[in-house]
Amino acid sequence: MQSIETINEYILSEVTKIKSLPPGSFTIDSHIIYDLYFDSVDLIDLLTAIEDDLNVVIADDKLEKFTTLSSISQTILHCSSC
Repeated sequence: MQSIETINEYILSEVTKIKSLPPGSFTIDSHIIYDLYFDSVDLIDLLTAIEDDLNVVIADDKLEKFTTLSSISQTILHCSSC
């Protein structure tokens, strides 16, 4: 099992790539829509990377609970099979 710090670092790194944002310009508490302006493609890109790189499968019913990057990392942390 990975630590929350490791998961947070991974998510921040992936968002930096997906949104072409400078590191440090957002935090793990940034809102996916209101702060980072994610659209559905951005979210799919992030979730695909997470599933591939961290070897988890996130169920569709979990997606509606994602509001901040932190909510994603908490789901991954507590994911046994999601």
